[in-house]
This record gives sequence, structure tokens and C-alpha cells, in this order.
Amino acid sequence: MLNLNVLFSFFENAVLLLALVYLYSLFPAQQRHAHLLLWRVSMGVIIGVIGVIIMMNPLVFQQGLQFDTRSVLLCLSGLFFGFIPTTIAAICMALYRYSLGGIGALVGIAMLFCSGMIGVIWRHYRKNQLDQISLLAFYVFGICVHAFLLLSLVFLPREQAIDALLSIALPMLIIFPFLTMVVGHLLTQIVFRERDAQLKLQEDLLYRNQYDIGNIGISITSKAKYWLKVNPYLCQMFGYSESELKTLTWAELTYPDDLNKELLLFDKMVKGEIDEYEMDKRFVAKDGSIVYTHITIACKRNVEDNGFLVIAGFLDITKQKKAEQALLQSKEQLDLVLDSSELGVWDWNIDNQTMKINRYSADILCCSMATLNQSPKTWLDAIHPGDKFRFLRSISNIRKGRCISQRIEYQLTNLFGETRWILQTGKVVDIDEKGKPLRVCGTLNDITDIKQAEETLSVAASVYQNSSEAMSVFTSDGTIIDSNPAFSLITGFNKEEIKGKNLRVFQSELQSQTFYAQLDKKLKQLGRWQGEVWMRRKNGENYLILLTINSVFQTRAKSARFVALFSDITEKKQTEELIWRQANYDALTGLPNRRMLLEFLSKEVLHSDRQHNHFALMFLDLDYFKEINDTLGHDMGDVLLLETAERLKACVRESDVVARLGGDEFTIVLTNLDDNHGVERVATHILKRLAEPYTLGEHTAYISGSIGITLFPDDAITTEALLKNADQAMYSAKAHGRNRFNYFTPAMQNDAQKRMQLVQDLKNAVLQGQFELYYQPIIEFSTDRVVKAEALIRWKHPTMGFVPPAEFIPIAEETGMIIEIGNWVFAEAVAQSAKWKKQFNMDIQISINKSPIQFRDETTDVNDWLSQMAELQVDAKNICIEITEGLLLEKEQNVEAKLLAYRDAGLEVSLDDFGTGYSSLSYLRKFSIDYLKIDKSFVNNLTPDSNDLSLCEAIIVMAHKLGIKVIAEGIETEQQRNLLEFAGCDYGQGYLFSPALCSDEFEQQFIRSVIKPMLLTDLVTH
Repeated sequence: MLNLNVLFSFFENAVLLLALVYLYSLFPAQQRHAHLLLWRVSMGVIIGVIGVIIMMNPLVFQQGLQFDTRSVLLCLSGLFFGFIPTTIAAICMALYRYSLGGIGALVGIAMLFCSGMIGVIWRHYRKNQLDQISLLAFYVFGICVHAFLLLSLVFLPREQAIDALLSIALPMLIIFPFLTMVVGHLLTQIVFRERDAQLKLQEDLLYRNQYDIGNIGISITSKAKYWLKVNPYLCQMFGYSESELKTLTWAELTYPDDLNKELLLFDKMVKGEIDEYEMDKRFVAKDGSIVYTHITIACKRNVEDNGFLVIAGFLDITKQKKAEQALLQSKEQLDLVLDSSELGVWDWNIDNQTMKINRYSADILCCSMATLNQSPKTWLDAIHPGDKFRFLRSISNIRKGRCISQRIEYQLTNLFGETRWILQTGKVVDIDEKGKPLRVCGTLNDITDIKQAEETLSVAASVYQNSSEAMSVFTSDGTIIDSNPAFSLITGFNKEEIKGKNLRVFQSELQSQTFYAQLDKKLKQLGRWQGEVWMRRKNGENYLILLTINSVFQTRAKSARFVALFSDITEKKQTEELIWRQANYDALTGLPNRRMLLEFLSKEVLHSDRQHNHFALMFLDLDYFKEINDTLGHDMGDVLLLETAERLKACVRESDVVARLGGDEFTIVLTNLDDNHGVERVATHILKRLAEPYTLGEHTAYISGSIGITLFPDDAITTEALLKNADQAMYSAKAHGRNRFNYFTPAMQNDAQKRMQLVQDLKNAVLQGQFELYYQPIIEFSTDRVVKAEALIRWKHPTMGFVPPAEFIPIAEETGMIIEIGNWVFAEAVAQSAKWKKQFNMDIQISINKSPIQFRDETTDVNDWLSQMAELQVDAKNICIEITEGLLLEKEQNVEAKLLAYRDAGLEVSLDDFGTGYSSLSYLRKFSIDYLKIDKSFVNNLTPDSNDLSLCEAIIVMAHKLGIKVIAEGIETEQQRNLLEFAGCDYGQGYLFSPALCSDEFEQQFIRSVIKPMLLTDLVTH
């Protein structure tokens, strides 16, 4: 329970706290702000002194402990006076408490600083709202501070802490918060009473200044609308004196159009519905002028006597309004001008993201202006994708303040699908206080036509500057005005050097003066000219150009201008001449080729027909040229052809023509003939010269020629017929022994027609299967048995019967049909071999003749034949390929590869007609030939003492030495057989044994007749 001493100490502490309030009120606010640091230090010392006095009269005092209201003092000091005064005061009181000593000294000092810092912390959050702290807040603040202080007693010994809590807990949690609330509230009133007084003083000062010398009009009017009091500025605005205004009502000065609107608002205010309003309003001044104002109206009512005063403020906005009107008028005029012109205008408010665009801008996009203003994104969507990034980047730069203006060209596609070029310019017209753009205005210009014109001009300029053809502009008198780089490149004169010079500097001695006079005349008459002209370069070199001149314009003010366009065609002409020569002359011999021959013959036919002249056409083919090519090589063959051309030209007149058709074929045209004797003389001379030896490097070669002759108009009157007749006559000369000439006869024509018919029939024979294989047996001399057979093709013609192979095989080789025929022969022979093997279990090797054409053909695959054999299970030893000697001399890799492929597959190879051609022992060894067939020309006249027998014996011995077996062809007598068998020949073939038989007859005669005795012998043996 509290005793009287405690109560007395409480009142002493309260009085000391109130002393703090009194001392604070003694310091005027102006002095505090003028000497702020001094005031803070002084206040800290004063608060410290008051605290020390409070500590001298504690509420409770025990052994080493004392409790008083210094915590209230320090927490309020921290809240109202801040850190510095509170710290100074706490230090003063801490020194005093330390001097007193006792067990609670340190705890007491800590409580001093804690209570002060709590107040400083709350001040940090409520510094600008101290006047708004309520009594409850102060009370709660006191409870929190002192509850925290009571907690600090735990640092005392337990017994002293308990005794202290029992003694002071109640007053500290009830009385100290109450003191905190009362003293805090009094300090708040003192602090903010001064602030309110100063604010009122400032407001009064401002009102007096504004009323007397301000730039707004102020008035007080009555309910009856009379002016009761007006300031000087209002009198100045309306042009009236104060006394004049007081005799008038404001309704009398109001512009008639604005009166009703304000009367409605004024009546509402009189009725108490509103207390104030503001509006823009016009007044009529004393001089009759209109004064634009913005008025703010408020009323002051007196409820007791129903008084009513109206206070009004008038802001003169006449200049602003007139400026707005002028701006509006200007805008309307600008809109009118812009709408009537082809210029789009846009106004972009960045802040609210709105866009205003005029009609022409909408016309560019082919949409309505309302649509474009409501959805500006429509414009962005129309921009070409390739330009959209540049456009957005320029907009972004403006928005971010990187630039204040915009100029960009881009393409957009309007709603009709048309692509237009747009030039957009813009500039920032309004920014905020930070420099951030708020509004951007600009223009849109459709520059599509300009772009197209620029492109046209650019292309024209590019063509002019980069053209490979020279261009120049000159006057009617030939003075050069301008030229392009190609002009300098071709002529050798640079642009500055030639400018102002006359075209005469380019004249060449190769062009006559008459030509230039005619050119000038044509230009004056037609204004244009084109043709080929010789010119001279700066270095004196002559060159040919293709020149085109056109007149550009001619007016009264300006004389005619001409544009010359030319290119150097010197090389082109040379190339054309070269191409013409290559097209019309043989590249090797320099003689006219087939094309030129045909052209010459056509002209000669017409000329001779008109003049009733005669001429002869000779067709010459070299004999044995292929053999020289194959043995000595193509290079030596070319040398021979060159020499032949020279010899032929030496045999004829200059008016005659010698041409090479290709290969070893030549033609000679003898013109203006009187009789045929001259033709024969020339032909004989040609054959004589061709028979002379040719020196080909280290070799000497001999050839001859076969000549066919036809006469115009005796034999034919067309070029085609003449060439055909001469060709037929030449083949007739070859057929009759070569090294001769033959005239064309109608019989040759018949033979040729028959041959053509045979070609057609041969094609049908291939398609209709008119061929049949016959087999001629080959006898083994040692056993006298048929072990081989040669497959020979027969053509059974529907009307002609059997056609000999000698007639149709050469034709088949020439036409290429031998490929298909040869494949058919192989397939039939393989199938026959398989049949005999399966039916009689007998292996008879079938020899198949293969043409050199088949070896050269790249479409024929060896694997195709081998697969057929594998499919029919025919052993490779049962098929033998017969080739001629000439094939071994072929240098084509395809031929050699196929031969080796047959050898690798196990097929045997037989060399037919051995001894009649260019026999080469090296090729026999290279290709591992299995059989040599002695040609029947050696067998036909075979007698015991003949040379043919010696040759046959030599061939047999040589072959056996090389491991090759020998087959003799064409054996027709027993004597021939005996001589060959005695000489060591292995096999024989000929009519002595059997002619070629069809498969059934061959099977009956040589297989069935043999197989039965063999079976019987096997049966008896078994």
C-alpha cells in the first residue's frame, strides 16, 4: 500500500514534470529555430537538471534502490525533443545515479537510456504527426515504456527484485502511464498551438496580399447579387471603380449566354443544396469588351440571423481563351489545308496511348478515319514485315527519350492489297518535368510515286554508269557533253579529257568521208541511226562498233541533243567469222565441210540450171584408211588426211571445190564442164596421186581411193539426189576392187532401193521372229565324234525365202540391229544347249559368232548373258565365243574388258578366219585364245605340195606351241581332211561332214544316232 511519503513524492515529481512544460513554453519558436544546436544542448541540460531533482525525491527508496518519474521525463524528451537533448539529459542523470551507488546503480543507468531511446524511436515514426497522438496512445506508450523497465529488474538479485516489484509495480503501471499521458498532451498543445498561430498569421498575410495586390479578383456579394466588397484587381478587370461596382449586380455584368447557367447554380446554393461551385464565365466590361474568367464561388451562412454572404474569386483567363480560340481557328484552318492537300497528320499522346489521325492518313490505308483513330494498330499491322522492326525501333527511341524527332521511310500494304511507300516524320512537342516525352506530332506522306521515279532514275543512272556499252551525249554539231565509264574504257579517252571535244577525233581512215556525210544527213532527217562503224582509239588502234544514235529532245530554247550507244564488236566479228569457218570448214584439213558443200551445191544447181551448164560431183572414199588408223594411230591418220587434202586441191582448178564430209570421205565438185573427158582425166589424176606413198613419221603408208561420179543434170537435178548417186557409185567402185572410179548408173539406184527395202524387212524380221538357228557340226579328228557345233543364223524371208547371211549381216551391223539379233542368237543357243543336256545328258559346245559391234556397244552387259546361262544351268564350257582378228586390234577399253570378262567366267574364245587379217601373236597370248579357226581360203586349194599346206602346218605348230587348239573350216574332200589331220589339226568343219542343219535334223543325225549305240554299249558292259 502507498504511504503518505510516496504520495508526497509523487506530487513533487509531477510538479517537476510540469516545470518542464513551463520551461519549454518560455522559449519562443523563432529563437529555437535561429539557434537550433544551442537550444538542443540547453534543453538537454535543463531536462537533466529536472531529472536530477526528481531523483533527489524518489517515490520509493530501498537499500541501493530508488524509483521515481525520471523514466516519464526521458521517454517524453525523446519523443518531443529528439536524440541530442535526450542523450545529454540521460548522461546528466546517469552521472548522478552513479554517484549514489548501490546494487541497482547499473540497472538504473540502463533504465535511463532505455526509456530515452524508446521515446526517440517512436519520434522517428511520428515526427510529422505529433499533433495527432491521442490520449490513449500516450497512455499505452507509458505502459509499454514502464513495463519494459520493470523487466529490467530481473538483472537484480532475486530477493531485491521481488521486493522492488512489490513496492513499485503498481505505481509504475498505473501512475507513471497516467503522468506520461498528461504531460505528453500538455506538450502537444504547447508545440502545436505555436504552429497554428503561425499558420493563421501566414494565411492572414497571404489573404491581405492577395486581396490588395494579388492577380485575382475577389468580391463579397449579397444574396441579392449586389457587390458588397471588391478588391482593386477586380475593378481593373471590369474597368469600373469600386463605387461604380457597388451600385451594380453581378447579373448585370454577366454575358447573356452565361447568365442562366450561373443562376441555376446560385439558386441551388441559396437553397442550401450546395455550398460552393466553380465555372468558366464571361463578363461584359465597362468598355463593352468580353472578359473571360474562371470563378470560384463559396457562401457563408449565419444560422442565427439567416445571414448569407457570397465570396467569389475571379481568375482572368481572357488571354488564354483568345489564344485557345486563335489556336482552334488555326487548327481548323490547318485541318482544312491538310485535308485538301496530300499530307497525313498524326498526333500521338504517349501518356494515355491515344492517336489522332487526319482523313488523308486514313485514305492511304483505304479505311475510315474513325476506324483508324479507334484502332491505330491497324496502321502498324499494315507495315511491311521487313520494315516493321526499324519502325518500332524509331518509336521506341522517342518513347525512351533517346531522340526528339523521327524521320523514316517504310512500305505498307493497304486494305486493297496495294503496296505504298510512306515517309513519316515526327517531333516531340510536350515533355514532363523529367524530360520524358508526353506527346509527339508528325506527318505522313505517300511517296510511292517519288520512290518509283527514284527507282527509275536510279536504274537509268545505274545502267548509264555500269553498262558495258559505251554511252555519250553530244550536240547537233558533234560536241561531246557527257560520257559513261564504258565509253572511256572502249575509246581510251577519260571523261574530262573528251568532254567538249568533237566526234571527229574518233574518225578512222577505214571509213570514208562520204559515209559520215550520209550519217549526218540521216540524223537530221530521222533523228536516229544504227549501223556498224569503224572508229579509232586514243592509241590509234582501229576497232569496229555497233552504233545506235537517237535524238533526245529539241526545243526552241535548246538545240537537239543526241545519245550515242555503241559497243566494240571487233572480237565479236572475229568470233563470228571463226564460228562461221568452224561451221562451214573442216577443222583438220581446212576444206569446206558438209554444210558448206550443201550450200555450194544448192547455189551451183540454180546457177547451172539458169546458164544451162554442166557439173560433176565426185564422192571419194579412202581405201584401207581404217587399217592405218588402227595400226599407226589417229595422229598419223590425221597427217594422212592433211596430205590427202593437199593432193586433191592440187588436182583441180581454183573454181572447183574440194570438201571433206567426215572421216575418210571427200567430195569434189567440177564446175562448167564441156564434156565428160575432163572428169575422167581428173579422176585418173586423183587416183594416181593417192597411190603415191605417204610418209607418216618413221612409217611409209600406201592407200588408194574409190570414186563415185554423178553428173548434173544428166543423172539428177537436186542436191540430195546428186549426193546419193555419187555415194552409190562410190560403193560400186569399192565392190569392184577399189582404186578405181565408177559413174552412176540406174542399176546402182535399183541396188540401193533393194538395200533400203532389205533394211526395212530386217526390222520386221527382228520383230516378227523370222530368224532361225542352224548348227554345223565340228568333228574331233582323234575320235571322229561331233563334240562341237557352230550356230549359224538363217533368215527365212516371207517372200524372198532364205536370205544369205552375207547380205543381211553387214546391214544389221551398219544399222545397229546386230545388237538385238546377237542377243537373240545367244539366248537360242544357250536354250538349245540346256535342252540337249537335259534330254540326252550330252555336252556339245556351241560356238556363237559375236560381231565387233556387240563388243563396242556399251548397253550390252556381259552379266546378262552369264545370268541366262546360270538360269538354264548351262556350263560355261558348253559355250564358245567366236571373234575375228580385227576385234583384237580394237583399242577401246570396253572391248578388252568384255573379252576378259568372258574368259574369267569360264567361256572359251575362238578366233575365226585366222590368217586373213592382221594376225598378232601378242594378242593371242594376252587374251588366252582357246581355238584358232583356219580360214577356208587356205583349205580350198590344199594339196600335198602347196603353199597353203605349209601355211596350215605353220599355223598348227604355232598354235600348239601356244597351247591353242586348231579348227579347220571349209573341208570338202577326204584329201583335205587327211592332210590337215596328218599336220596335227585338232578339229574339222565343212560340207565333207555336214552342212548347217536345223536343230531337229542336227539332233536326229548327230545326237540320237550316237546316243543309242552308246546306251547299248553301256548296257552290255553293265
